[in-house]
Amino acid sequence: MLVSAVVLGWLRGEGWGRAIRVLAPLGALVIEGWPALIGTLLVQEGGLWLAGRIAECCQRTAARRLFLAAYGLRVVIALPTHYYTKLIDGSGALFPDDYTNDLVGEWLTRIARGDGISIFPGHQQVLGGIYPYLLMGTYAIFGYTPLLPKLLNTCLAALCAVLVFEIARRAFSRPVAVVAGLGAAVLPSLVVWSVASLKETLVLFVALLGLWILQFLSTAPAGSRHVADARVLFVGVLTLLLDLRAAETVFLVGMLAVVYVTRARHRFAARPMQMSLAALAVIVVVGGGLWVARTRTSTRPFSAVFEDVVLVIRHRRAQEAASAGSQLRPPTDLSADTGSGPPAAEAASDAAPFTLAGDIFEPLGYALLAPAPWQAHNLTELGASAEMVVWDVLLVASCLAWVASPRQRLFVLCLAGYGIANWLLLAATEGNFGNLLRHRLMLDPVLLILGAAGLEWLWLRAGRPFYPRAVRDRWLERVDA
Repeated sequence: MLVSAVVLGWLRGEGWGRAIRVLAPLGALVIEGWPALIGTLLVQEGGLWLAGRIAECCQRTAARRLFLAAYGLRVVIALPTHYYTKLIDGSGALFPDDYTNDLVGEWLTRIARGDGISIFPGHQQVLGGIYPYLLMGTYAIFGYTPLLPKLLNTCLAALCAVLVFEIARRAFSRPVAVVAGLGAAVLPSLVVWSVASLKETLVLFVALLGLWILQFLSTAPAGSRHVADARVLFVGVLTLLLDLRAAETVFLVGMLAVVYVTRARHRFAARPMQMSLAALAVIVVVGGGLWVARTRTSTRPFSAVFEDVVLVIRHRRAQEAASAGSQLRPPTDLSADTGSGPPAAEAASDAAPFTLAGDIFEPLGYALLAPAPWQAHNLTELGASAEMVVWDVLLVASCLAWVASPRQRLFVLCLAGYGIANWLLLAATEGNFGNLLRHRLMLDPVLLILGAAGLEWLWLRAGRPFYPRAVRDRWLERVDA
């Protein structure tokens, strides 16, 4: 009886959840001492509390269990890898950018204490965002404990899984939410980048928080007392995203405009003349402003706008391919592949004639489908390409999300538009696997939610295969009742 009670407790989340909450701080204590233990306790308990606040009352237990599962998986990876790399080189960093962020955060702390030093040459570009100062604050409070930023990222990634679960549940159904939430918890790309001192997980969390608020604003009654609070919180999210990644701010503002215009259309339905004049005024102001900006910043004719845009995109992708250090490929492999620096790559891109396949379709396909197995140069990239099987399945299934009868059609349209906008941005800017896989994290939640909805629709259309008969009969009895 005692053994069965223990097993049932673990299956219900009572045992394994408590084990994670105890073992994670103890592991931090063994690796980096008491400051790491205190910081880990604050991070995980604060994240657990936020997970309960994000979900509705009836879903709080499921949200907390999902948070603990995602957090525990990442802790199991983060602690041993940090200890192993710390034994090798003393830093504990998994990637070059991981080490750079830790170094800059430590040096900012020493500068703030008046040690009379300055940032190493070549690292000043990292100071343009808020993330190094977050590391600085962590090191100022707890001392130099590079494990803590990693555990903070694992907590944010677990909260991302909860946000994906809640967004999918409100937009579609609970089965879709379970699949999407578990996918966000175990998808390898989401796991890998969340166990290092990189800002991508923070960007993803803030963006998902903005989508979660936007989902509320798209369905909340106009007179709700929570609308004003949501607007204030949304402005705070936009302000933070403006520092972390300005393009995401533009996307969220555009989605907010779509939501308010769509919800307010009945107010202007009886006044088509006023609506037409307002649209014409917007076109004149925006078009005139773009024309003035163009004439002041370039001597080329206005008809060459498309050509200049293509040139800028070519330069960006050439720089990426020539010199941006990939997190998945060693610098020696990069130099061997490219054989030239950014200036030579830009000159080659200028000399190449414009082609529809090379300048439009190839970047779009690269941003969405790379890395393929035949593009891999080493075992690391081959392992990264293995995830593309799941990615391609979600991509195909997401095309069926609209026929899955979403509960919130307006928000689902905005979510799809958000994913397309990020896809176009990736196609215009990314040229190597490492940065592509890092920045493509913004597409993962969109494909997980829409893909899970499409997979559920296919499963229902197929008659619920692989579904136990006893469970099916109980479910049908419940539906009939």
